[in-house]
Amino acid sequence: MAADLMTVTGPVAAEDLGRVLVHEHVLVSYPGDELDPTSTWTREGCVEVAVERMAQLQAFGVKTFVDPCPIELGRDPELMLEVAERSGMNIVCATGFYHEWMGIPAYWRMRTPQEIAELYLHEIEHGIGTTGIRPGIVKMAIYDPPGQHDLNVIEGGAIAAAESGLPVITHCENSRGGDVIQAALARHGADPARCLIGHQDQDPDHTNLEAAIERGSFVGIDRIGQTCYAPEAQRVDVITKLLADGYQDWLCLSQDHCCSVRGPKLAPAGIPEFDPPLAVQITLRPHDYIFTDFVPLLAAAGVADDVVEHIFTDNPRRLLT
Repeated sequence: MAADLMTVTGPVAAEDLGRVLVHEHVLVSYPGDELDPTSTWTREGCVEVAVERMAQLQAFGVKTFVDPCPIELGRDPELMLEVAERSGMNIVCATGFYHEWMGIPAYWRMRTPQEIAELYLHEIEHGIGTTGIRPGIVKMAIYDPPGQHDLNVIEGGAIAAAESGLPVITHCENSRGGDVIQAALARHGADPARCLIGHQDQDPDHTNLEAAIERGSFVGIDRIGQTCYAPEAQRVDVITKLLADGYQDWLCLSQDHCCSVRGPKLAPAGIPEFDPPLAVQITLRPHDYIFTDFVPLLAAAGVADDVVEHIFTDNPRRLLT
């Protein structure tokens, strides 16, 4: 097991990770958003906002910001590097494609799982493109239900995770598909304890999360603040039940919040107004919301400070290193 975590600025020792948010984003860009003439996004503005957000988190002891942005959703390792150097935050980028409903470029839909794994491993070993920046995690995403392209990419990710030893951060649409990902990891000999089964916020049945833990992986309540997926009270209920059943060592919390989204239109046309607006839930709210607003809800539900610290510090360190 590696003692270090690879960040965009280089390896960082496990004991220097501090508090960790395991699923956040500097930038997300949906395919085609660069064509929208109403966009006002600028790289300079994105960097300024991201540096400000990192300062918000550092005030609460966060030292490591994991950004599992998929390859084709605007992943920009050089932008992450600039933010990391200006802010002093440990920022981790990923290799790996998104799910087929919104991602997986046509060329890679025609590749085998082994060919997909070879791309991931090339980035892990040699760096992304010509940047020399190496990913510290493998991203695996699955749609609901998964299509054949999803399954091929998951197999490729499992091969790369097994051969590289890197941790895996997952996107599970509608909180489903974690068992499929875990089965793929097992087939290829990857360690399930280096995998976070993410986006479990939508599942109100804590026993499903416990089943994922019993199969050997961490689970993520990692869309905190996004009430379009689940009310905060449901998250608190699931978390407290997991803790009461003795699973505090296998839980990670994060927000899946974006410092910047390049496309100006976040919600599909015809969707009713969100409360708060979707832009606030996804990108405009301060990044320290998880500490200023959500952690007090846990405290009110009886979760002790040392348990909160364990979840933000010890659990991510075990997952990532």
